[in-house]
Amino acid sequence: MGQDSDKLLFALLNFAICAPIFSIALCRLNSMGGAVIYRVRSEYAFYVGAAFASAFQPLWDEWPRWGSLAMAGALLIGLLCSGHAWRKDKPPTTATEPAPLGDQ
Repeated sequence: MGQDSDKLLFALLNFAICAPIFSIALCRLNSMGGAVIYRVRSEYAFYVGAAFASAFQPLWDEWPRWGSLAMAGALLIGLLCSGHAWRKDKPPTTATEPAPLGDQ
């Protein structure tokens, strides 16, 4: 394989990982109401923006490599693993109220 085809393969794999990240984060952001903590809403808004920017980075001549794939893959796995907490399009209670302080 040539260098150009390696670039395109990495870009395609990166896009394939970033597209579900974008979709999951956007769906979760859409299901959040005003009761969700601002930092949680901000987190998912940044996921949407980062996934979009990462997926389309070849447009400004930035080509993903192993590090980009690893970070995007880790984020996708994290989002998939937390899917049980977001069943029925409802944010978990930890996203709607601060954690209690002190020992319980």
